[in-house]
Amino acid sequence: MTDPRRRDFIAGIAACAAAVAAPPAWAQRGPIRIFVGFPAGGLPDLVARAIAEQFKRSFDIAAVVENRPGANGRIAGQAVKNGAADGSLLLIAPASGMVHLPHVYNDLGFDPMTDLAPVAQLVENDFALAINAKLPVQTLKEFAQWCERNPSLASFASPGTGSSPHMMGLQIAKALGVKLTHVPYKGSNLGLADVIGGHVAAMVAATTFFNQPVKAGTLRLLATTGKARSAVLPEVPTFQELGMPQLTLVEGTWLLAPARTPQAVIDKFSAAAIESLKSREMLAVLDGQTTAVPLGPRELGRLMREEFDRRGASIRSIGFTAAE
Repeated sequence: MTDPRRRDFIAGIAACAAAVAAPPAWAQRGPIRIFVGFPAGGLPDLVARAIAEQFKRSFDIAAVVENRPGANGRIAGQAVKNGAADGSLLLIAPASGMVHLPHVYNDLGFDPMTDLAPVAQLVENDFALAINAKLPVQTLKEFAQWCERNPSLASFASPGTGSSPHMMGLQIAKALGVKLTHVPYKGSNLGLADVIGGHVAAMVAATTFFNQPVKAGTLRLLATTGKARSAVLPEVPTFQELGMPQLTLVEGTWLLAPARTPQAVIDKFSAAAIESLKSREMLAVLDGQTTAVPLGPRELGRLMREEFDRRGASIRSIGFTAAE
């Protein structure tokens, strides 16, 4: 059966193409600013930069990416909430920033469901559990045994409290029946450095993020959260294969705008962003683990509501208590 989200997208593709052709009325004012709540080099940043290049081509206007890392993306989210709703300001965020954070913080400073408007989803990715290659561990089962023998060293890094990798790490610990101490970082790169350096035992992050250190032999992947094995890493099993289907998770990277942004402007942004999937910049991001799964504003809005409810239930199931 055809996915209704995909069917809706196909039905609207002609309208999207027409919207790209006409620059928005504010095009002469520029520039378009795209905020990213994480450091340069991560998946949200790479997607944002590919979209910015497409906006320049589509609208003949300057488009810049502004990295505002900190507080697991909340700083950028607050800035976009309070920014001008005239098409000059956008946000690129992982789904976790919109559907996890409201369940793990008492006060984000913004409500993703009411203060931001969905524009487009471009890509999806899965996650992986990676360990320092020097650990005497080859499989997920051996990792669980190592954690039991070394409780003071059993830790995992994530790119921030409340992120999907953070929640996934807690769920992995629960599924394995071990205790893993969470070590949050302001972005994936900082956490990766400490795992490679042997200061933290493991890390959960987007699978594609681990490609280079795995090739270099500094990290070993034990399992991924994908629905099937990666064509790029066929030797790495999925958690589902290992008898843990509850650890299956794919996550989108989303483009959003201030809630008061006119729908006509949102539709033009959405069409141009989806057009970017054909660009050389975005094709460099699509590596077989990060895949193109385009959704327009209406389809993304439905997905946001569904994921908000589903992930809230998942977070409650591990007993995580909202902070701050």
